[in-house]
Amino acid sequence: AIVVDRDGVLYEGRAGDAQPDTIFRNASMTKALATTGALQLLEQERFELDTPVESILPEFGELQVLEGFDGDEPRLRPPASKPTMRQLMTHTAGCGYFFLNANFARYAELTGVPSPLTGQKASLRGPLVRDPGTFWEYGVNTDWLGLVVEKLSGQTLGAYLSEHVFGPLGMGDLTFRPTDEQRARLMTLRTRTPEGALAPLDIDLPPDPEWDAAGHGSYGTVADYARFIRAWLGD
Repeated sequence: AIVVDRDGVLYEGRAGDAQPDTIFRNASMTKALATTGALQLLEQERFELDTPVESILPEFGELQVLEGFDGDEPRLRPPASKPTMRQLMTHTAGCGYFFLNANFARYAELTGVPSPLTGQKASLRGPLVRDPGTFWEYGVNTDWLGLVVEKLSGQTLGAYLSEHVFGPLGMGDLTFRPTDEQRARLMTLRTRTPEGALAPLDIDLPPDPEWDAAGHGSYGTVADYARFIRAWLGD
């Protein structure tokens, strides 16, 4: 655990197997890292907040809204408006997660759309679950935002963030592709048993995903992420 303010570290402690250089899966905290990269491109006037996403990523314009089901047949329709970059960055573009949205879960079961945790890029091609701008829905919005960063920068998301965020902040272990040495320092995921003990959890991200997942795919140390937080606190 680590506690920081804009001036430095207020507390740092560890217990159990954790070491100062232990690598963690940043999971959804990756979203803030990727969005920071997108905000840099916004400052450079590479896009505007109300730019339609499809003008940068035409494939995003192909996504339909899942309205419901006729028996086991998904009922899809075009979105009522074109999703914008502002909506993509604020989880209001209409994208969902199958594990949080019952309709999306049923769609995935019926059609075979893979989970984002499989590392397959096809997982992003599921339908919208809301009309853009109508509802806050946690989902793969930021994964699409990472693809925007890649398209506008001409780099992979990991390469762009390494050059413009991780490197300048001294986040030495922040990566989307851990080395063998870093994997040797990776904290084992655990779950609580009914008896109250901790048991290893047999779930992990694939070692070679098809894309740098801006929604969940980064790894790093607690100290790395603390540097990122201090950068934001320090304006």
